[in-house]
Amino acid sequence: MSGKKTSSITFRIDEKYDKILRKLAEEKRVSLNTLANQIFGNFTEFDFYTRKFGTLLMSNDTFRRILSVIPEKDIVLTASNCGSEEAKEFILFKWKELNLSNVLDFIRMYFDYCGYGRCDIETTESKYKISVHHDFGAKGSTFLKHFLEGLIMSALNKTCKTITTKDSVSLSFS
Repeated sequence: MSGKKTSSITFRIDEKYDKILRKLAEEKRVSLNTLANQIFGNFTEFDFYTRKFGTLLMSNDTFRRILSVIPEKDIVLTASNCGSEEAKEFILFKWKELNLSNVLDFIRMYFDYCGYGRCDIETTESKYKISVHHDFGAKGSTFLKHFLEGLIMSALNKTCKTITTKDSVSLSFS
């Protein structure tokens, strides 16, 4: 048992949603209860805050197209500003405090829910390593590098050692 506290609730949903949810649970090979918990978790941890904050959702293709027409120097400036200002504002909006734990939680959320790539965070003693694999090409790596470096510098006052490839960004800081 995971040790998490749970509660039981009963409610009614439209029949068409019931059918869709049961089909999704079957496809994901999880129970309807697990799927419902995931949906409620996504809403309460992410959707609720992003909607209140005014976050705009777009497809990966749209983001890739936007990056393709922006000069690299403008990507660097925009990404640095987004990381150092908007990401920090979102962290304060959701968690009300800037600290290492909230910054790492934001980074996990950013990649888990927003579609910017797959992220892995490793912590060893006082060193933090973040690896991101994405599908946005070299300009995507430039954007994510400067976004993450801007966030970590402005929120934690830490400089990063960063390595980029066409489809990945890896950074570390102490």
